[in-house]
Amino acid sequence: MNKSEKVELLGVELECKLSDAETNNQYCVLQATIPPGVMVPPHRHPDQEAFLVLEGAPEFAVESPAGLDWCFAVPGEMINVPPMKLHGFRNPTTSDVRVIITCTPNLGRFFADAGLPFDRESPYRHKVPSAQQIQRVMEISSRYGHTYPDTEPGTCKRGPGRFAVEKLLTHPAQSSINRVYLF
Repeated sequence: MNKSEKVELLGVELECKLSDAETNNQYCVLQATIPPGVMVPPHRHPDQEAFLVLEGAPEFAVESPAGLDWCFAVPGEMINVPPMKLHGFRNPTTSDVRVIITCTPNLGRFFADAGLPFDRESPYRHKVPSAQQIQRVMEISSRYGHTYPDTEPGTCKRGPGRFAVEKLLTHPAQSSINRVYLF
């Protein structure tokens, strides 16, 4: 993807902030906007990926010895996903979630190939992806080594209220925690 290029990928809006061409083909940085109700199902891929939560209350799923653990994340929190580690994310809230994604150039190319370009706001923002759109993305993702297990997505084990209180108690000066976490 080129710098400032925007694509929509099954509900997630991605904007390139730093292309692989600008990093000597070492990594890419994208800003993702995840509208309310959008979910990226649990999946694996051969690429390293890291998320920095900017705003909102996303749930991230990361593989653990006990299975798939879904936990809320708060602004300022980093989620690191090693290659081939099962992971996913979703926005169960009523407002947008914004994250910064740092990933390999290969994953950046996947986003460019599978995403649909747009200018200001994605025309797909308020629509459920069609079966054809999903099939197209699945075919492209398989070429990049992505796999999707047949397991159910699961439930969140760390609620936003308790987690926010813990964050406030351990980091009282952190002003980016907003009221959405205290419900």
